[in-house]
Amino acid sequence: MTKNKPLTSLKIAGIVLLNLIIQSCHSQNFDLATLKLPVPESSITSKFKLEDDKFLVANLSQYSSLEKEALYFGGKSLYGSIDNSPTTSYLANGVKFFIDQKTKQIEAYRLGIKTTAETEKLVKVLEAKLGKTFYYYKDPDMSFRIWELNGITYFLEVNSTTVYNGEHTVSSDLHVVNNKAETFYNYIMAGGFGYYADYLNAKKKSTKKVYTYNDFLNEMKAEGSDYYLKKLVR
Repeated sequence: MTKNKPLTSLKIAGIVLLNLIIQSCHSQNFDLATLKLPVPESSITSKFKLEDDKFLVANLSQYSSLEKEALYFGGKSLYGSIDNSPTTSYLANGVKFFIDQKTKQIEAYRLGIKTTAETEKLVKVLEAKLGKTFYYYKDPDMSFRIWELNGITYFLEVNSTTVYNGEHTVSSDLHVVNNKAETFYNYIMAGGFGYYADYLNAKKKSTKKVYTYNDFLNEMKAEGSDYYLKKLVR
């Protein structure tokens, strides 16, 4: 009769490593950054339970999730919360999906990040994925950036003044929007993104075949509207 040989420490280490790899693969089988909007509602609801927020935003129904598995972006986990409160919506990082109830298509999503560490991760992933942005305004408290790629626009707002439960944090909001969802797209372009709306209006009137944001800035400067250049990061 053959006796079972005891596992060596090397074999045990190998088994542990394999289990960690398997767990990692399972936890990263969904990534928001890979979504090519619009996508069917079922492609998300088949993976996660979404909470119906009973709220319409620019004619799109809003659904939300705080699940850890739903908070991967560019291979990075953005799961986290203030005061270790992952199930408290106003303290926890989360994602909201905006769904057209007629077509059952997700036209946009919003990552709401409350924690400083995960905000830093998100910014780094966007910079690596999308490169330098043509629209970047910044002051000591807030910054606003826009990227556009393959018919999808990324609107990033970072707020350095946020306080939750007396705790200071750097928070961020990222809206990722299908450009063809015009009502929602226009809804997002307010506040710190308002200059981009002005650019798009000027672009419609321009006779140039290619009309960039830099072209718009040069025209505004020539007309004496140099406030578009204030707080601009080049």
